Amino acid sequence: MEINKPIATIIILVITLVIIFLFAWPKYQEFSDLQKQLIEKQSEYNGKSVYFQKIAQTILEIENKKDSLEKINNALPDSVAFAPLVYFLQTKGAETGLILQTITFSQIPVSSVDIQQTALPDTGGLREVKEIGLTVSMLGNYQGLKNFLSALEKSSRIFEVNTISFASQSSAARASNQQNQSQIYNFALSLKTHTY
Repeated sequence: MEINKPIATIIILVITLVIIFLFAWPKYQEFSDLQKQLIEKQSEYNGKSVYFQKIAQTILEIENKKDSLEKINNALPDSVAFAPLVYFLQTKGAETGLILQTITFSQIPVSSVDIQQTALPDTGGLREVKEIGLTVSMLGNYQGLKNFLSALEKSSRIFEVNTISFASQSSAARASNQQNQSQIYNFALSLKTHTY
């Protein structure tokens, strides 16, 4: 029996194509799908890696600026606490040579236009910044007032000086103070500070 070579070649070619189609092609498709998944996972990994590197870098920057952040937290305290504020004003007044006579507090009403809201990370919500007004009556000389205002400016807490008024003492006290070469005044300062 003689086999026709062109027909045998065609039959072998068809059988080879059927074997490739049945066995090799699905494996090739599976291989190409796995390659695509590998590329996707690598790009996802690289993206997450870059993201976590940025987070680590941000954490290091926050750690390096911890002192500045603490100053900001001191500048805008979370609650209204009058005792530390009075203590600060009293000690700074004494350090600068002024005698603190009275302090009067008032909460300044905030109009709808002036409302400032700040997002806080610990609460996740917005909190309103409140203004606390205070009037401070002091007794002392001009240099003491100048030093006191400088101490307010250098403090970590935010103070705004709205008005300063002063009056000299009575004529009897003035005559005794002229011998000391320092004029004593009654100062009234209208200040404003902020809190949450």
